[in-house]
Amino acid sequence: MPIPVTTHTCTAIALVLASLSLCTSVASAQTAPGDVVVTPVTTAAVGTSSLPSSTRLAVAWTRADRAHHVEVVARESIQGTEVRATLGADATAVTLTNLKAATTYAVTVIACQDEPCALAVASRPVDASTDTEYWQFVGVGRSVDGLTKIVADGNARLSATRFGPDAGEMAGAVQLYYGPMPRDRRPQLAVAVASGPADAAAPESFLSFGSRAGSSGVTAPTTPTPLVASVATGQGVPVSSPDGGFVRLFFEAQGADGRTRAMWVDSKDGYRGLDFNAGPASTCERPEDFAPGGGCTPTMAVGVESDPDGNPRIRNARQFKVAWPTLESPHWDLAPGTFMVFTTDRVDGCSAASHNHGYAVWDGTRWAVQYREDGCPKLFTSAQAAFPLHTGAARYRLYYGDPSMQEGRGTSNLPFLGPKKLIYADGVVSGPPDRVDFEDWEPQTANRDVVFLWPDGSPLDARAEGYIDDYHFLAPTGSPDLQVMYVTITDGAIAPIAVAAVLRNP
Repeated sequence: MPIPVTTHTCTAIALVLASLSLCTSVASAQTAPGDVVVTPVTTAAVGTSSLPSSTRLAVAWTRADRAHHVEVVARESIQGTEVRATLGADATAVTLTNLKAATTYAVTVIACQDEPCALAVASRPVDASTDTEYWQFVGVGRSVDGLTKIVADGNARLSATRFGPDAGEMAGAVQLYYGPMPRDRRPQLAVAVASGPADAAAPESFLSFGSRAGSSGVTAPTTPTPLVASVATGQGVPVSSPDGGFVRLFFEAQGADGRTRAMWVDSKDGYRGLDFNAGPASTCERPEDFAPGGGCTPTMAVGVESDPDGNPRIRNARQFKVAWPTLESPHWDLAPGTFMVFTTDRVDGCSAASHNHGYAVWDGTRWAVQYREDGCPKLFTSAQAAFPLHTGAARYRLYYGDPSMQEGRGTSNLPFLGPKKLIYADGVVSGPPDRVDFEDWEPQTANRDVVFLWPDGSPLDARAEGYIDDYHFLAPTGSPDLQVMYVTITDGAIAPIAVAAVLRNP
């Protein structure tokens, strides 16, 4: 039986004169789309197994009579957000895209009788689910020692940067900021460069990098300075050409007081992103470089509770990631509303978890940490190494490790993050629809598992997945058809290495 869909004046009449509703009788006279079928879309095969897409569903139906056009609406079950496709009256099939992974959708086909769809009839909703994400590591076999290193001396603190078409010699290229081996050297963030623009047909263009360790980046000074005694995880964010055309390198720095803060320093060689020292040196590593007036004087992005004008209840700010609409522009335009997630510690009275993530929003001049009315920072709880990835418009997905789940850890002292989880945000849920606030995120209780595969197609067990750390998700060519996870991994015994995994079922 068709379901009438009416709006505006017709809806008002129907509510007041339900038994005599002209609108309902007119809408009911129209034939609704029938025989709606929703099926998975196969995108890849691993061995003999086919992998349905994690973001697409195919919808088919029989044609409705006298329709002006057809609208297909998929409403997901967690936040009630929609994906909608508008088609001609004769259409009988469509593939819906940009859906959430491992999510149930109610799909409805609506036959509209006029341009605004003020009078229409709809099919009954059909439930269907997308598949989970499958990320396959690059290499051979089913162990860490068979994985392909993306940079020969890659160890930890890994992040990746993509440059857009207006970046001159860097246009279209991917660049790594990472911690090189050997581990006994002073902690640093070095740069690794690609041979040229990323090309989906040439995997080496985004999976193989040459190290510039020793001649690039930021290194812990020989003598601790008040704000920089050690250097850890960072992220290179390319800033748009109208705003200067450079790389803003965010990095976590432990100060002389033992507290860790989020800092930044800007490149002095534009989009090359190798030299961050305004002086004659090519690296930032001397104590005077980081001192006020030095060549690498950092700016504090997220301070801690002991700092002047610091952030209450934040003892440390680590492993942070900045998110902006990378699918629309690989370069950040410094727009207010840009958000950052960062790891912090247990927050007494707010979260008992040992690792949590705070939320900061760029207001145009500073990163403002977000707080609840009770004074607690807004937190993703029991989350480590979170990474937000743009998926279009004001929509993002957030990957994080859950360190409260310790299955498979064993006795190794190397960082163990637990299984990796996934949640989504959509700016339409609350506040301005063109920005993502903390309240736009799904509850963590709705988290999905992410499946990781060895190169031979077998799944990683809990121990192997738990040792995935310092990861960065990226679309190297700017297309969601190719998504790469640049990741540090260990087996619990060897020093972590820098490798990559590819999303097999986008």
